[in-house]
Amino acid sequence: MRLVPAALGCWTATIVAVTVGWVAGLVLAVASVIVAIGLWAVLLWAIAHRRERWRVVAVTGLATMLLGAGFGVAGAWQEHHVRSHPLRESFGRSVNVLAVITDDAKPLRAGGFGGERRWIVRAGLREFGHGTEWTLAGGSMVVLAQGSEWAALSPGQLVRFRAEVSEPNRADLTIATLHATDAPNRVGEPPWWQRLAASVRTDLVTASAEALPPAAAGLLPALVVGDTVALLDDVRDAFEIAGLQHLCVVSGANFTILLTALLALTRLLTVGPRISAAAAAGVIVLFVVLARPDPSVLRAAAMGSVTVLALLTGRRKQALPALCAAVIGLLAVAPQLAVSAGFALSVLATAGLILLAPSWADWLRARGWWRAPAEVVAVAAAFVVTVPLMVALSGRVSLVAIVANALVAPVVGLITVIGAVGTVAACVWGEAAVWVLWCARPPMWWLLGVADHAAAVPGAMITVPGGAVGGAVATVIVIVVVAALRWSHTRRLLAVVVLSVAMVVLPVRFLQPGWPPSGWALTMCDVGQGDGLALSVAPGAAIVIDVGPDPRPIRACLDRLRITHIPLLVLTHPHADHINGLAGALRGRTVDAIATAPGELRSAIATPCAAVDRTAGLAPVTVPPSSHSPERVSTVGADARQAGDGRVECPSGTPGERKTKGDSRSAAHTDSARDGHSHDNGGGVEQVAELAGAAGIPLMELHAGHEMTFGVVELQVLAPGRDVPTSLAVDEANDRSLVLRARTPAATILFTGDIEAQAQDRLLRGEDIRADILKVPHHGSRTTTTEFLHAVRPRLALVSAGAGNTFGHPHPTVLTTLAALGASVARTDLDGDVVIVGTAADLRTVTSRRRAPRVRQCPRPAGTRRGTHRDERNIGGRRCRYR
Repeated sequence: MRLVPAALGCWTATIVAVTVGWVAGLVLAVASVIVAIGLWAVLLWAIAHRRERWRVVAVTGLATMLLGAGFGVAGAWQEHHVRSHPLRESFGRSVNVLAVITDDAKPLRAGGFGGERRWIVRAGLREFGHGTEWTLAGGSMVVLAQGSEWAALSPGQLVRFRAEVSEPNRADLTIATLHATDAPNRVGEPPWWQRLAASVRTDLVTASAEALPPAAAGLLPALVVGDTVALLDDVRDAFEIAGLQHLCVVSGANFTILLTALLALTRLLTVGPRISAAAAAGVIVLFVVLARPDPSVLRAAAMGSVTVLALLTGRRKQALPALCAAVIGLLAVAPQLAVSAGFALSVLATAGLILLAPSWADWLRARGWWRAPAEVVAVAAAFVVTVPLMVALSGRVSLVAIVANALVAPVVGLITVIGAVGTVAACVWGEAAVWVLWCARPPMWWLLGVADHAAAVPGAMITVPGGAVGGAVATVIVIVVVAALRWSHTRRLLAVVVLSVAMVVLPVRFLQPGWPPSGWALTMCDVGQGDGLALSVAPGAAIVIDVGPDPRPIRACLDRLRITHIPLLVLTHPHADHINGLAGALRGRTVDAIATAPGELRSAIATPCAAVDRTAGLAPVTVPPSSHSPERVSTVGADARQAGDGRVECPSGTPGERKTKGDSRSAAHTDSARDGHSHDNGGGVEQVAELAGAAGIPLMELHAGHEMTFGVVELQVLAPGRDVPTSLAVDEANDRSLVLRARTPAATILFTGDIEAQAQDRLLRGEDIRADILKVPHHGSRTTTTEFLHAVRPRLALVSAGAGNTFGHPHPTVLTTLAALGASVARTDLDGDVVIVGTAADLRTVTSRRRAPRVRQCPRPAGTRRGTHRDERNIGGRRCRYR
């Protein structure tokens, strides 16, 4: 334990210098030197009086203070260099930059399917300037760019580009954030080892695509070398919820598994310790080059080596000093790691494996467990030490993480070893690599199945208060629980409490008996800060209008509603909070068509299908393509017919072909929805088109004048017009939203997307837009005009907004106007899922979340006595108490 204070002291000193400033770093260094002088006096006294315990404490403290002072000065120098960097004088201006790429481009969440993908790229500055004046300077930068050219850059590549300079978002020794305004111009070639690494990674991705299904093909390179270029969003989300996200990046686990396999092989071959050590060192170097020698990979290599030292030798007294030495060495080489969440998670996880896992495994074995399952469970449980940091960073906790990690532990090592062998084979003979990687199919099936089923468990991930306070509370809870588990009475008490809570809370909270209510007409799903609505057209079938910002909430909502068939899925406009959940809506359901406003999918749609009138005997209503894209004219619509179960069925052999439920195409649809999407994170025209193409779903455009009938539900499109606008900018998409009016036996419903004042004014100049139920535009923002609300005069207003959103939705003025009109308001941020049931004369709302009713104080009607009358009416009335 003697190096633990030194490692913590170095870490703390570096954090203070990097985040607070160089002055604070120097002050801390001076204070450390003063304390060290005092400890030196204590040491001399302990030696003179032969006080061994005091001597050990003084030596440990003296080393801690001196190392802390040194790291404080080093961090202060680094931070001062960043603060005085000449590039910072160009904040707010554009400069020409010559830089070297230091890491692979990482995709950012796209704002919608109308724009290009955006990338975040780490780079090292070489020089910058204006015109002929150039300044030589170094430093780490973050580049925000868009365009596929940036994704193709390899680390080590020298590039020249123009960018706008802004202040960095984080205090991590980054000198500036650059917003690239043009494509990068390559200067020369990357170093030979980087070209070799890029070639090997490409060969691995190619061989995986040939040997494995799409989801597994994207995941295996991420597991083996941290290459996430083909990792599907659905898989990424499932791993995050299941607490398996650490497997999708290069971590100490990768090195631990590879070194364990290598050392086991050397022992089998009876190779001497020197050759074994040399082979292990060679594997580490090769893997670092292959996985990119950035600080995160170097950190993983150090932590993995320490873990192997602990787990294979069982000499924890040596492993803990080795971990502390690794922390000190890494911070000396890369001070920015001190403020890296990944670094902290790696250190905590490795410490848990060293300090907790062996003793827990011994405890389980003493109670009759076999060695292998005892070690697996102990290692999975040891990751509980990372919970406080995860809470502080994300405010979320996965309740299934320990179980999921224990279930996948037996196959992760096998997959990593198969992937490593396949990587080597891919360098020599691609066909051999395909056969090797084909052997990974069974363990990959198990890994993906565990992640998918764990993520689908109700309440698998819960939201808790985050930040420093949440992290501190979580730390106290973890310490108390870990300490309490040492006593048998406490273990029994905790087991009884957990079992009781599970038996009482889970059925009430998650099984939701009686959900959905019988005869429901419309559901507003709680998808967070976004829109997701389902309009019932038949048992098990619903029109879906928007799908929210994330696949999981809309998928869960539609599953609870028992929706298996979507005759029409409408994406009102290209913003992430309305379209990014598309994969979740498709998952496990047949979809007849996906509709957007004119022009939104013009670059990807191939063969539009018809919008079919669902009333028997009526001819199909063909949705014509935009006049701006005549190449999309097709005869599919003229040939489309109404299927026997009420779905669109395009002619056989066409790109929009749909078959009956249960056939091979339906199975393909289910697989494609589970496997995910294009490599575009967060939704793009490519993602929508690829999802639709993989599932055989026709893409179509709707505009004002279209009318469709789905059983007893009539759907009319009110806006926008059929002409494709000259600008399809994403930031102008709100007013291009599809506006639909549905006439149902229960009520008339107006769906408005995110239209703002200008589009609302256009609607007012058209036909009558009165409706019983209004989906309030733009989540109830202040862009909704009073004139528009007066024209609609709804009895019920639906507001879809995220709880605690930072946009102030819904705006108080909108709520005030709706209250003045006598409209009831249902909100997902307060009510959860909102279901409308009943008839036109007696509409009611049923919510999945109970909130205390707000009782309005109203004038007492004549003839009633004070405190004796109470009037609570349903939709269209006010909840009042007369006094």
